[in-house]
Amino acid sequence: MASRFIVTTNELPKSSTFFNFTIVTQVATYKILGMRIPFPPKGVDSPQDKVATWVILSSIWKNMQVLNPLAIQLNQQLRDVAPAVSALLSELGKRIYLPKGILSQTAEANTKAHRFNATRAIALDFSQDAGDMMHLQASRELVPELSPENIYGYAPILGQQALRETWKTHLSKANPSLAGKTFSLPIVTSGMTHGFSLLAELFVDNGDMLILPDKIWGNYRLIFQTKAGATLQTYPFLNAVSGFNTHGFWETLTNATDEKLLVLLNFPHNPTGYAITQAEATQIVDAIVACADTGCRILVMVDDAYAGLWFDAATMHESLFGLLVGCHPNVIPVKIDGATKEEYAWGLRVAFITFGLGETPMQPLEQKLSGLIRANTSGAAQVSQTLILEAMKTPRYAEQKRRNYEMLKARALKVKAVASDAKYAELWEVYPSHAGYFACLNLKSANAETVRQRLLVEHGIGTIALGETELRIAYSCLDASDIETVFAVIAKVIEAL
Repeated sequence: MASRFIVTTNELPKSSTFFNFTIVTQVATYKILGMRIPFPPKGVDSPQDKVATWVILSSIWKNMQVLNPLAIQLNQQLRDVAPAVSALLSELGKRIYLPKGILSQTAEANTKAHRFNATRAIALDFSQDAGDMMHLQASRELVPELSPENIYGYAPILGQQALRETWKTHLSKANPSLAGKTFSLPIVTSGMTHGFSLLAELFVDNGDMLILPDKIWGNYRLIFQTKAGATLQTYPFLNAVSGFNTHGFWETLTNATDEKLLVLLNFPHNPTGYAITQAEATQIVDAIVACADTGCRILVMVDDAYAGLWFDAATMHESLFGLLVGCHPNVIPVKIDGATKEEYAWGLRVAFITFGLGETPMQPLEQKLSGLIRANTSGAAQVSQTLILEAMKTPRYAEQKRRNYEMLKARALKVKAVASDAKYAELWEVYPSHAGYFACLNLKSANAETVRQRLLVEHGIGTIALGETELRIAYSCLDASDIETVFAVIAKVIEAL
């Protein structure tokens, strides 16, 4: 019987120039890569049809050659249980899988090898007891309360199970909007940069559109544009009244014609310290849902690096992620956060990515992420994860976090008062700052890099220049008693130019 073969841009490699090509033919149909295609191409009407058909089949066959059967299986599972996720996958995302072999055999041996386990790529010391991990006492003495396994052992690829569960509980408590909603068990990454890099590998192809504001953490460009090849579409971050530019965000989404979009939102915001209100959050979600209603599949990445560090009662004190979970079948929200800032553990390099897929089974997606992690870092350091987990379990945990929070809040409020003093009004505009680590000045006449250099060389003060006019000050590493001096010197340098 006749079978219809429709090839779309979602089914073909990016290099193909044949799109939306349709043939009807009396042929056997084979299933390749989850697509039903006619093979061989008989019954076409013209030489041009034959050539086009063979080019298409050759392209699909070439693509199939690099796909492992495990990847094909995962792709099919994602198409079945999470079609929106499947549609968003990059070419690498489609190819990636976690190989069976050493890891699976070791895992099996860990549960069944009751006599001798000769699978693990570690060394054991049998001189003291029944096989403790070999280690150097010089490093062991630095963390005497932890077992060798929790210091030197390999952590699971997706992270320690107990830490993942503890972080999920933390997210539920910190985000009231998640009440009654289902979201994934967080996946541990080696810092937030690693988390973003994993998402770029899994979802971003060359030329994919990423929508984000004009004021951003610079590493986004390196990860998504330089490394992954995304096309960045920006909009002004602030509106005329110094609020979040919800209209500009909405307009950018409305003007996008792609069937696949990537959106990145960051609150509390780096570099300005801006935090959104509840009303602004609702408008952001409404804009995303309106875009999804057109049939567009949207990956929304929520950068929550500074979650918990809200210092203004007028702003929303939880993640936008909670409002995005379950908002639309075409919207895939993913939260990127970590111990980096929230737990004051910057160099431990422990962060998390959490998906808001509702009841959708996570196994296929976790397998793909496991493959990416295995091919990159193989997993976050065991000792770092152990330190975070044990700290979160201690009775003094909440008290210690509150102490740090209050210190940062006091600095934030002082910076706001000092930087916005009327005597500096002719020198700079202060961007609204309600949270996080930073204040950002928009210099009215001076060049930011020139000011930065003068501050550093002549006064020994370090700041960050962003573009031509913006100067970022991290009050997180300033003593409250020094804040007035820092801004007075900045003013002095500008006036001397």
